[in-house]
Amino acid sequence: MEDIKEWLSLPPQYTTFRVNKLKKFDCNTLETYLSTKAPELNTTSLPNYYFLKPDCLVVEQWPVDVKVDKGRKEVIVDALCAAAVLRGAHVFAPGVVGMPTNCQLDEMVDIYGDIDGQCKRGLKVTFQGRKLFVGTGVLKMLRRDLFDNGVQPSGIAIETLLPASRLPVVNETICPPGVLLLQNLPSIVCGWVVNALPHELILDMCAAPGNKTTHLAEMSNDQAFIIAMDKTRQKVEKLKENCIKQGVTCVTAYAFDSTKCCSNDSKNIDSGPPFPPNSFDKVLLDAPCSGLGQRPQLNNKMTPKMLESYKVVQRKLMKAAVDVLKEGGTLVYSTCTVTIDENEGLVQWTLEKFPCLRLVPAEPLLGGPGLSGSGLNDDQRVMVQRFGPEIDNLRLAEPIYRDSIGFFIAKFTKSH
Repeated sequence: MEDIKEWLSLPPQYTTFRVNKLKKFDCNTLETYLSTKAPELNTTSLPNYYFLKPDCLVVEQWPVDVKVDKGRKEVIVDALCAAAVLRGAHVFAPGVVGMPTNCQLDEMVDIYGDIDGQCKRGLKVTFQGRKLFVGTGVLKMLRRDLFDNGVQPSGIAIETLLPASRLPVVNETICPPGVLLLQNLPSIVCGWVVNALPHELILDMCAAPGNKTTHLAEMSNDQAFIIAMDKTRQKVEKLKENCIKQGVTCVTAYAFDSTKCCSNDSKNIDSGPPFPPNSFDKVLLDAPCSGLGQRPQLNNKMTPKMLESYKVVQRKLMKAAVDVLKEGGTLVYSTCTVTIDENEGLVQWTLEKFPCLRLVPAEPLLGGPGLSGSGLNDDQRVMVQRFGPEIDNLRLAEPIYRDSIGFFIAKFTKSH
């Protein structure tokens, strides 16, 4: 347990982007961007980057000779913002909680994360609580912009120059809109497992913000028929915006509770949810989960009661997914968490509850197998994939897949 806690507290040593196959990506754009940043970091070497597949770009750390020096004025950000900085993000205004009074625009500052959430918003003096150095950057907003207007500020407060993780600060804006999408590696793998094909009818049950939805659309060359659902209307509107930005037209999105997405009274799919039983060729259930696989985790407030609640919702969603899936269809289940109850335990429950489902290999099998002692036998463990630090002789995942976020994928087919 201590090993995974330490692993979860650290960021992966690379960044992954999904490349939109519906649009043209020019690698020279990335090369040029990194070349303009190298002099600012006093280096002539660039980070390595390569494609795992044509739709998955991996960008590694700056070389070890690129150093992060401390000793400047300290700006304090909340733990969530600090984690984002370690992954290669700029500091956005809502994340700033403390800043000295004598800072100047375009001044270099040190960025520290408030690990325990104890820093009072608007702090002017040096923070004495538990804090973590997460990087250096250039100040783009002053105290009056952040704390004195009585409204929630927006925009970039600090342009991160170099995170403590040495990950390059590369964002999607280096390309035209919709070409590059920042997406965790196992999340991209999840799309490969679904393997959307032209003319398939696919349901994405918990789709917002739409990263996997648009990936499926792009994999099918925008020729699948994809229905995406999420309970929150605002999130669904954001999903629709992302589809437009990425040039995706084959997605129809609804604000709807997916636990109620199947009804015997429904006659057709075109009228929207709920849908008739046995309607979809493929269903993706990327379930709401405890999110305990996210890295780095600098501050976790999850309670046992909260953990228990996710399992209840996941089972309701799984029942609806089975009902709405065609006989002979494919169901892919995924989470971004590390608990057995939400992963292997959910698979075990599903196989016992629904005899019509058969567990099949979640190919391509790039992560490790399911955990030993989790309720699945070895034949079942080797068919699912768990992304994490564990090393298991049933299937040895490559280092890049062990250094991702914590994630889980299982695949089922429905028999006649």
